[in-house]
Amino acid sequence: NIGAAPTAGTITGPSSVCTGAKITLADITTGGVWSSSNPAVASVGSTGIVTGVATGTVTISYTVTNSCGTATATKALTVNPSPDAGIITGPTSICTGTTTLYTTSGTGGAWSMSNSNATVTSGGSVTAVTAGMDTLIYTVTNSCGTATSTLAISIGSSASVTPVTGAAA
Repeated sequence: NIGAAPTAGTITGPSSVCTGAKITLADITTGGVWSSSNPAVASVGSTGIVTGVATGTVTISYTVTNSCGTATATKALTVNPSPDAGIITGPTSICTGTTTLYTTSGTGGAWSMSNSNATVTSGGSVTAVTAGMDTLIYTVTNSCGTATSTLAISIGSSASVTPVTGAAA
């Protein structure tokens, strides 16, 4: 009785996944076992479902074994970072006519305001224009999607000095 050497086929499916997301890989050969070269970057389940764990590259393998030996198919996979807008820090109350710098732990994003009560520069400097409420928005977009962080800001009127009139004493 002469058996055939195993074949592992070819792994099909996406070549990238985002952190925290799942993709499905497949191989037409049955009876194989899935594995990851680095489960800390991407893990793979028994049915070929891959979960992105951390940014980096990894090799996913599908190994078929029989009495005549072992065959392995591999696929390089990139795990991309999901967007992170971070948390906006700065005061929640400012006065008209003032400029205040806001920061976020997110990187690579864009600043905007929800209305025209204040303006914001590309560096996060907010200038209060009109009394009322406005929302500061920081948006980060990459191949894995979009993340947004917001901070509501109350804008008060600046104190004004009224000149004193009348006769001098």
